[in-house]
Amino acid sequence: MMQPPGSNGVQGLIYDKILPYLDACGWEFHFAGPSPSMASVLTEKVNCHPSRLHYSTNVSWSKRFSVLKNRCRNRSLMYLSYGFLQLISSRIERLLRHDHLSYTLAGLRRVVREAEGQWDYDLIAGKTPDFQVLEEVASLAEEMNKPLVALIDDPHGYRNELGFVPQDAEKQRRILRQCRGAVFMSPLTRDRYVQSDLVDSGKAYAMTDSYPVSSSLYVAGGGCHDRLPCATHASTVATPQLHLVYLGMLPEWRPIEALLTALEMASISVQVDVYGYLYSGAKDKIMASPKLRRAIRLHRSVSYEASHWLAEESAGLLVAIGPRHVDNQPSKFFEYLGHRKPYLVLGPRGNPIEALIRDLGIGVYCDIGSTQSILAGILKFNNHYSSFIEAYDRNLELIENYSAPRVAGKWVECLEAMLRQDS
Repeated sequence: MMQPPGSNGVQGLIYDKILPYLDACGWEFHFAGPSPSMASVLTEKVNCHPSRLHYSTNVSWSKRFSVLKNRCRNRSLMYLSYGFLQLISSRIERLLRHDHLSYTLAGLRRVVREAEGQWDYDLIAGKTPDFQVLEEVASLAEEMNKPLVALIDDPHGYRNELGFVPQDAEKQRRILRQCRGAVFMSPLTRDRYVQSDLVDSGKAYAMTDSYPVSSSLYVAGGGCHDRLPCATHASTVATPQLHLVYLGMLPEWRPIEALLTALEMASISVQVDVYGYLYSGAKDKIMASPKLRRAIRLHRSVSYEASHWLAEESAGLLVAIGPRHVDNQPSKFFEYLGHRKPYLVLGPRGNPIEALIRDLGIGVYCDIGSTQSILAGILKFNNHYSSFIEAYDRNLELIENYSAPRVAGKWVECLEAMLRQDS
């Protein structure tokens, strides 16, 4: 994978939570990918023995300098120095026609071969994104005569509210015929692949991310209130001001213009703390509006542990799903369920999270492109705040299906089924 455990990216974090429970069931997961120390701005503690982490050092120098730059305070001397080195290395790489992805895949190939020679795996998995990783691992698994597992977070192709158009359909079909099983992080993505005749339904599984159960993550502020500013709801009843936290990236394909307009029009005071990247168009709109400058506070990304402390002391969680991503089940929805906080979810109609929010009763789902839908959602969130919290008790059994131990159990069922299949 491109973001193995140790990285701050969601790819590795999905698995780190469930490793102890997989171990208890007799499954030992190993991971291969670019070294987080070179490829990830934030690095995380890993919940497994170092012998299971097979990191490649094939990380282009421009990428390394970019990572080092973004670990520094913005516009500091070190930030500018690493930025200069990033620029120089990028130009040298262009002159040498250096291919970043090919270089990364060559490193992945090397560490997988070395690990297989030592450990003799039962199954070998490749994870998308990127599709080229899955393609490379499929080739390796075939060469080594090992069963392949395809782990598919995002579909390879174009998708919107109307459907899915595969990219490289024949190539995907060939890889998915080869694999022993394909695990999709959304039931709708699974169904779309089956309906597109890319994979046989008998070996296509739908999975979700999970929420961790470690008590250390459920401490408000984690003793770091000065570093992690996030005001809280004063009580479990509606109040004149509502504070929400958004934990993660907001790139252009998760547009929030309708949300910004709704915040300007809202009859109640709302404050949103955003921790992570926000695209420039939204920043410009915020800066141009005095009301939005008061309503939205922007912060740098925080560590995994700190994100949970912020969730614990928040009044509620804001989640955004891109308007074309009807099939996407964002990890951040499942990640913070253990905090028992109401959700305000913005996304396209028909997304699986819309039904989950309705069935669990823990928040409000709004049309991400509709100012009126978001305005109504904000008022409903505020006015029914107590009932959304109480829903965590009413629907405890349903919610616990998404805990790390339960999700690990589902993984074990899938993996055992794959091993029982004929090659």
